[in-house]
Amino acid sequence: MAISIDDILKQPVETAKHDLHDAARGATVTHLTDALSSAPEKERRALRKLTAKLQRSIKLSNTDQAPKGALLALSILAENPESAIANHVMGVAMERMGRLSLALDFFERSWKLNPNNPDIYQSMAMAAWKLDMLPTAEKFLRIYCQRAPGDPNGIVNLGGVLRDQGRFDDAVEVIRTGVYGNPEHADLWNALGTVLLESGDPVQAVTFYSEALRLQPDFARAWNNIAFAYELTGEVEQAIEAFDKALAKPDHRRDEMSMRHGYSLALLALGRLKDGWDQYQVRLDPDYPDATLFTFDEKRWDGEDIEQIRGKRLLVVGEQGLGDEVMFLNAMPDLIEAVGPEGEVRIACEKRLVPLIQRSFPDLVVAPHASASLEGRDWRVAPQAIKDKPKLDFWTPIGNPLRAFRQSVEDFPDRKAVLTADPDEVAHWQDWLASLGPGVKTGLLWKSLKMTAKRSKYFSAFERWKPVLKTQGVVFVNMQYGDTDEDIAFAQREFGVTIHTPPDLDLKKDLDRIAALGQALDLTIGPMNASLNLACAVGGEGWIIAGQKRNWTLLGSNRSPWYPTSRVFSADGFANWTAIMGDVAAALDERVKEQKAA
Repeated sequence: MAISIDDILKQPVETAKHDLHDAARGATVTHLTDALSSAPEKERRALRKLTAKLQRSIKLSNTDQAPKGALLALSILAENPESAIANHVMGVAMERMGRLSLALDFFERSWKLNPNNPDIYQSMAMAAWKLDMLPTAEKFLRIYCQRAPGDPNGIVNLGGVLRDQGRFDDAVEVIRTGVYGNPEHADLWNALGTVLLESGDPVQAVTFYSEALRLQPDFARAWNNIAFAYELTGEVEQAIEAFDKALAKPDHRRDEMSMRHGYSLALLALGRLKDGWDQYQVRLDPDYPDATLFTFDEKRWDGEDIEQIRGKRLLVVGEQGLGDEVMFLNAMPDLIEAVGPEGEVRIACEKRLVPLIQRSFPDLVVAPHASASLEGRDWRVAPQAIKDKPKLDFWTPIGNPLRAFRQSVEDFPDRKAVLTADPDEVAHWQDWLASLGPGVKTGLLWKSLKMTAKRSKYFSAFERWKPVLKTQGVVFVNMQYGDTDEDIAFAQREFGVTIHTPPDLDLKKDLDRIAALGQALDLTIGPMNASLNLACAVGGEGWIIAGQKRNWTLLGSNRSPWYPTSRVFSADGFANWTAIMGDVAAALDERVKEQKAA
């Protein structure tokens, strides 16, 4: 396989579909001594003098210098194209550079040249795992575990792949077997904790993380994980302490950035807003794995010094998810006032939000931003907010003004709405809702568009909505985007409840009309997704269902400071859906009685 570094760089970087959370980090590093011993005699003779170079290539690839590691591996491969080990090491460099499909090609070539090296099966599995080829990754890891039964890394990684498939019981059994054979191995206890955490049992997860930390007190990843578990159970003070210990000795800078992001959210959940917003700046660090990167020549305003932007031209750019863009608009009126009439504020937002935000801030330039993928990272641009317009002085992500204007919960105004719904659309939906007959008109949301194994713990199973859906005197309206036919049919069949879907409304794309419907409804119930944010932002009443009692968005309070028209339903522990749904049903029944009495 004749290939140059230019050929490699032409290959697109592929974003990993899975972050290999808690994977055994040494899994893609070939054990050269063992590999050489299993290699054919001719290959052993050829590579014996190159062992140091091979080891250096691997070291470079694993210390954020993968291009240098790739160059070194290429030089070895050029002289030894039929070497399984050289192809394997080249694959390691490609994986670290994000050329995952190319890495698989080199791994496959290595496997064909020497199928007796156990390491190659684990390397193929790790690349397949990142590419979301989970059954393939599982197959390779099972082979690896058979060929290297004494290596706990294979058990850790097999358990992780099963976990990401949502096969939590299978993952527990695999890792538990490993623990029996290696009870002093901290990675196994940590991996077992993460399976329990992702399955929705953070209390049990803490037990296993604690054992991992007893065995290895400086295990930064385990401290990070136990901090997250404490957050889910509402023990935010313990989470802060655990994050402090995790940050004392992170394995890599990328790990540190992820930990610092978690730390910032814990500070916000505790109500320490100034410290939390300061730490939240890490979301913009290029080394934070989920960072959105921006391409603007102007200086970025960090939200610290308000005087910097008085009388200046400032572009505010949406960031993160759609719900975040809507929620962070809370500080926009304060920002406009601070810039003053001598300056100018422009907004670059999600394209679907432009009509709604333009109506709400008619004196501003409101334009869509756009995202592009480059080198496996998301980059955000806003040409329509800049081209053929006066030169900007500053730009800022939409979350940064919170640092200046929301340093305590008391800084949030008792403003019913920050956005203005289309009055004609509101009237249209009021007429349609009236046609459905009497009752409390209630919008319903119950899941995320992406219900992965990792995300599902935050959402109640649909059948647990029974006490809410069985409430008499309520007219339910579907506000849930995505595939809902099966759930709506289930409600009709099992509960005898009709959930009405709004006609001629795209619940994913027509955000302006969704906001108007949210205002027209008596209330909307569901998790804090984009649609509920929209309903609350225009002044509609929202009942927020939160499986996590001390969620960061509550900012240390028992309500949502962002939306005065909202009410939060949560319970002690994590994902105590029985208690939460019981409370929602009781409150809904009370609302029906109030409406009848009015």
